[in-house]
Amino acid sequence: MAAASAGAGTVVLVDAALAPYEHPDLRWLVRQHVLAVLEEYPTLSPSVDTYTSESGASAVLLNARGLLAVPSAPPPVLLTLWLPRKYPYAAPIVYAFPAAPSSASLARDHPFVDHRTGRVRRTLPYLEDWSVPRSSLTGLVRSLAEVLRVCHVLTTASCGFVNGATARSATPAEEERRRMHTILVDELAATLGRDTADFRGRVDQDVHAMSSLQATLRARAGAVDRAVRDLEDERTRLERAVTASLAHRGQLISWLRSAKWPPSDAAAALAPRAAAGDAPRWVESKASELAVDDTMDALGHALANGELSFQEYIRHVKILARQQFFHCYAASTSTIKRKSIL
Repeated sequence: MAAASAGAGTVVLVDAALAPYEHPDLRWLVRQHVLAVLEEYPTLSPSVDTYTSESGASAVLLNARGLLAVPSAPPPVLLTLWLPRKYPYAAPIVYAFPAAPSSASLARDHPFVDHRTGRVRRTLPYLEDWSVPRSSLTGLVRSLAEVLRVCHVLTTASCGFVNGATARSATPAEEERRRMHTILVDELAATLGRDTADFRGRVDQDVHAMSSLQATLRARAGAVDRAVRDLEDERTRLERAVTASLAHRGQLISWLRSAKWPPSDAAAALAPRAAAGDAPRWVESKASELAVDDTMDALGHALANGELSFQEYIRHVKILARQQFFHCYAASTSTIKRKSIL
């Protein structure tokens, strides 16, 4: 019931704060204790802060802090409940301070509250008899409110507790002022409780919206990371392909330089055509040479687009280079013949 009435942001905060606690199997019980006390006392709010003990050791602990309106005792108390790491087997650490330190201070001889630090002593019956699963935060706050109703911690004129002695009998006018003061404080506490509950609801909505936005941003970050990894893989693949192409280009240039052109049978076949030296044959040879250039360009584009493997590209280039050489040789021979005739 407490979890259902509490906001999603409060539940997320409590669950995140309980992650480092020593009894993971009892986190559900701790969550139930915290949500129950927040539901019964809406002026309390959960938070995560660093607690420093009297020995100087510090730890990040879950706590609930807020005003506690004591029945029949006008001055409210600023209450703080710290949950130690061994909770629920270890009792909470409780502090009580005046809500307005400038107008009130802690009683020096209070039996249950240390006036120097504001810590509630372990002599408080509920803390002294703390046990699991009987004890809870809600029961502790109820017990503390009952104790403060009988014996308030503040040394103000309206407390009726000064130096452990009973104050003098109040006049009817003072009793009326005290009654009106109590009514006003109760109304103020109720208003603060409603405002706190409303503010907590809005904060829970904001936390829930931020959590949803965080999940969306994490998903987008994952997509961006995957895209970056894919681009890195593609860049590596292209670098390897360029390196391999440069190596094959060097091999192809070395092969072309070491090849012997033209072969003897090709020269014998081209000799009659070169001797003729007529213009149509020169044009035909030159056109064939340019056509081979266009074909090589088309093969180069096909290789770049991945439509042709490098082995197929080299095989076709070898054949076309041989044909182009023959056409180029025939065209140059025809040109020389024409010049000799002219």
